[in-house]
Amino acid sequence: MSDGSYLAYGRHVIVDIAETPAAILDDMDRLEQALVSAAVAEGVTVLGTLKHAFDPSGVTILLLLAESHVSLHTYPEEGKAFFDAFTCGARHEPLRLFRRFAAMTAVRGYKILRCERGG
Repeated sequence: MSDGSYLAYGRHVIVDIAETPAAILDDMDRLEQALVSAAVAEGVTVLGTLKHAFDPSGVTILLLLAESHVSLHTYPEEGKAFFDAFTCGARHEPLRLFRRFAAMTAVRGYKILRCERGG
């Protein structure tokens, strides 16, 4: 329930990533650093991170944001990953956040689904 000081509105970006080197998609520390850097550059507040490396390869990383979340799940052996970012309010743009992340990690191919929520 809102007291009128906040409008329930947000932007959601879901990205299917392809054609990315396996070494990058399996480098949990590099990916986490790139996600956090992209989030900070977009001006969102990172409250914490949760990450897990899978055996033999792949990672899942979740950033908890004051504005909502960013997540990444990778399949290095296929050169693929799934990125998801949702930010509440009109101030932040998760698509810019993704593009910053992509530039830092040599993501080569991707398909973006973007939607407005709550408007």
